[in-house]
Amino acid sequence: MCLHSLAALAQLQQVQGVVRDAATGERLPFVSVVANEGETGTTTNLEGEFKLRHQQPIRSLRFSYVGYLPRVVYTDSAASINVQLQPTAAQLQEVVVLGTGENPAHRIIRLATQNRERHRLHNLNSYSYRTYNKFILTATDVGEQELRDTLELSKRDSAYLKMRNLLGNQHLFLLESVTDYAFLQPNLTKETILATRVSGLQQPSFGVVAAEARDFSVYDDLPVFFGKYYLSPISPGSTRKYDFVLQETVAQGQDSIYVISFKPEEGKNFEGLEGLLYINSSGWAVQHVLAGSAGDDDKRNIRLQQQYERVGPQQQWFPAELDVELTIPQLNLSGHQPYARMRTYITNINLNPNLRRSEFGVVALKQQPDAHRQPDSFFQNYRPDSLTQLEQRTYERLDSVGRAQKLDRTVRVMEYLVSKELPIGSVSLDLKRLLRLSQFEGLRLGLGAHTNDRFSERFKVGGYWGYGFRDEEAKYGADASVILYKPLELQLKAVYFEDILETGGRRLPFTEGSGLLGNLRRALLPYMDYTTHQSIALQSRVLRYLQANAQLRKEERRPTLLQQEGQPLPELNLTEAVLSLRYAPGEKYMQQFNRLVSMSDEEQPVLWLQYTRGLDGVLNGDYSYNKYDIRLQTLLRHRTFGESSFILAGGWVDGKAPLVTRYNGYGSNNQDYKLYTGEGFETMYPFEFFSDKYAALFFSQNFGKRLLNTRFFAPDLVAVTNVGIGSLEEPLPEVQEQSISSMRKGFYESGLMLNNIISSPFSGVGVGAFYRYGPYKLDNSSDNLRIKLTATLLF
Repeated sequence: MCLHSLAALAQLQQVQGVVRDAATGERLPFVSVVANEGETGTTTNLEGEFKLRHQQPIRSLRFSYVGYLPRVVYTDSAASINVQLQPTAAQLQEVVVLGTGENPAHRIIRLATQNRERHRLHNLNSYSYRTYNKFILTATDVGEQELRDTLELSKRDSAYLKMRNLLGNQHLFLLESVTDYAFLQPNLTKETILATRVSGLQQPSFGVVAAEARDFSVYDDLPVFFGKYYLSPISPGSTRKYDFVLQETVAQGQDSIYVISFKPEEGKNFEGLEGLLYINSSGWAVQHVLAGSAGDDDKRNIRLQQQYERVGPQQQWFPAELDVELTIPQLNLSGHQPYARMRTYITNINLNPNLRRSEFGVVALKQQPDAHRQPDSFFQNYRPDSLTQLEQRTYERLDSVGRAQKLDRTVRVMEYLVSKELPIGSVSLDLKRLLRLSQFEGLRLGLGAHTNDRFSERFKVGGYWGYGFRDEEAKYGADASVILYKPLELQLKAVYFEDILETGGRRLPFTEGSGLLGNLRRALLPYMDYTTHQSIALQSRVLRYLQANAQLRKEERRPTLLQQEGQPLPELNLTEAVLSLRYAPGEKYMQQFNRLVSMSDEEQPVLWLQYTRGLDGVLNGDYSYNKYDIRLQTLLRHRTFGESSFILAGGWVDGKAPLVTRYNGYGSNNQDYKLYTGEGFETMYPFEFFSDKYAALFFSQNFGKRLLNTRFFAPDLVAVTNVGIGSLEEPLPEVQEQSISSMRKGFYESGLMLNNIISSPFSGVGVGAFYRYGPYKLDNSSDNLRIKLTATLLF
């Protein structure tokens, strides 16, 4: 009996190890590990590691993974086992239909879909956690060249060899960060970067976190993946679009894990994913997910892995490890394919933190001032493993190069370039004013400068000068601003300029920039108002999502649209008091590159309201009127139809008001310009209509590649419809013989755009056709049709 007891104790009841790809040596995540022919089991983590405990002696382990040959290992007396699996070229198993006529995977997917609300983190009242993030940029050898004679290398082979040797000793880039994240209902979030280390930089002013990996949630109908929206495999109706196959069932204690492969069905055209779902029978929750962009036409190959664990007394499924890999196939680095990889580990999870709404502001991501000064020991507390020799050499070599090449100064210059500024000491040059092209001014060259934070963080002063070679007029201006109370963004600003403004244009503050392309419509306007402007404004963030601006301005407008032949420009003196509001629920910003960058969800509506009072007799103002403006913008996403964009705009002028304060039709049909301008009427001529009351709807439906997706031709299909109506009831005494029309019968146009016909990972070019119809259609049918080029940028 004693000998038998000793033999039983010698038998293993716990075993651990690592599973790798036999061909590449890569660690394999989520490999199914089953003990004793099904008595219990587990899966490997993102590092390919597993640990298995059992109440009975462990005699054998079976390792299985989709795309690999299964392997059985007999443990004997080894407590640590390293296993290699052989990849197989065999296709996935066929769907086995039960006697009921149902695919068995569909039943499990439906159960996971029915239970997804209980597992969504946004349904929790609050939670907080800490993350450790590691971002690596490196490259792999795609050519696998064999250079036998290294004494006689071509320049191309020499560059290849240098890159191969470099990558054998270090990565191209390495960054680590530690952050604290908190969430409070309904949608309040904040993330603070506690520590950050960037290879080559001594004082990084930014930190990279795995925001994209965390934003991806398989429980959302349309999870976002690096700015692109895909259909979730466990969204309602997914069994009609995805091909699901139950690959394996693994026992894990009292629970079962169902390994289900998924990919878009043949003939189904939508933005889909492919990969594996590991669904646990406990709550029918997703325990692991491997997902990647499906199809070979994507310009960015994306691969994501997520691992969930049960935490807290309520055993809530919560993400524990996240891994994202991004490759751009078009990029080649001396015969090597660069790729980026980000790994995130989540710890210190608290499902009931003591959080207050006052702790959350509009800045949802910011960095601690001393984040870049944290010692290596701080990171070591959160690293799952120590840095590899390759990673240590990356820091050592790039830090040495960074000091020698003064990369900190270079990065600071790049930060200002992102905001279109170039710092020179305490002054920053305004790059937006260097060069402009338009029909009215022709080529405009100029120069602008403002003081930056090195001069003062609260006070800013600057000016600009420019010259238009077509109208042969100089433009110039100056402004000064002071921050009175930083928490409320309370700012006082004074402005003076001699420049041009659009006749009857919309002027709303807090409007977002138009990216690198800027406002394209301004370039095609044939008439403008020479304007002398003086104003003082006070603006602030009144509430979390409400911004306000109060302004008093005096302007002398000289509209070229009203100029009579041989006569000087008419002068219109305006004094206006303006109150503007912008309400953007859920709006968030991140503090990056020394400025606030919007990170808001486009699906949240944004509302602008503005009241303008014309003051007759005040500061030489000659007009008395009331003007009301409203604008609503929103975006809706649908699993089947794609993205629907709506812009509603309207205005009303009441009283004695000149033409320059009425509303032009917002047309952008200029025969000399063939580029799509966005918001506005593409077939309406500039200044074709004027109104003192108007309403307009600008609608576009982006179907993506759902309706047109072939191997050689896969543009994004966008349908557009714009509608406007307006009236002109108040007299215009300054308009004499000119005929001014209003669109009281309603203006209608529709169009179809094929975007990204020619595309790269960062930009695309397409074509669009727009047709004018209804009461204001033109007599010649060909004049109602406009063909324009479309341009898209990711920044």
